[in-house]
Amino acid sequence: MIPNVRVGALSLLLAACLTAACGLPRPDTVVTRMIEPRLAESSGVVADAPNAASVRLLDTQIRAHIGRRLLHQQPDGELTEDDVWRWTSTPDRYLDSALRLAIASNPELRQVDASSASSLAVTVLAWQIESGSSRRLIGAVEIKLTRPDRTVYSQIIRAEEALSADLPGDLSAAAGRLLGRLASDCLSHVARQQGT
Repeated sequence: MIPNVRVGALSLLLAACLTAACGLPRPDTVVTRMIEPRLAESSGVVADAPNAASVRLLDTQIRAHIGRRLLHQQPDGELTEDDVWRWTSTPDRYLDSALRLAIASNPELRQVDASSASSLAVTVLAWQIESGSSRRLIGAVEIKLTRPDRTVYSQIIRAEEALSADLPGDLSAAAGRLLGRLASDCLSHVARQQGT
């Protein structure tokens, strides 16, 4: 008899807990919206010049604190995350695509997958919206070009694009232009270092 009372009491307690749990209100959540940069369409693959330098796109990566969240830099320098807007992917994936498009349309460089070619590694250092008198999207990358003789050339490149006042505004187009400019500047440095 006592075991039946315990089972009945536990069943009643379980039913009460389930009833209470079902009545809990759902937490308020912020709806997330995605932004994807619009990369400029390339004019197609350009034939390489006879003396085009070979380059191997080794790696495109990103600093650990920069990711899919949209970062805002306040006038005092503090970085804050946007509550609503996010990038559909991390900025280094977009930059990798922009670099591949820029190499394909640059007759001075030829992308190869050979260990005897110079290797290019690009790291995104900054990718944020700077608040102030005018809003701007800031991007900074570090390029490291390792030549076949194992000498390393390193350079930091920074660029910015003006933004409209409200998000998302022209953020997709501005991000696409900024990525294109960063990719083009990277390849200009590489071409100069390769002697083309």
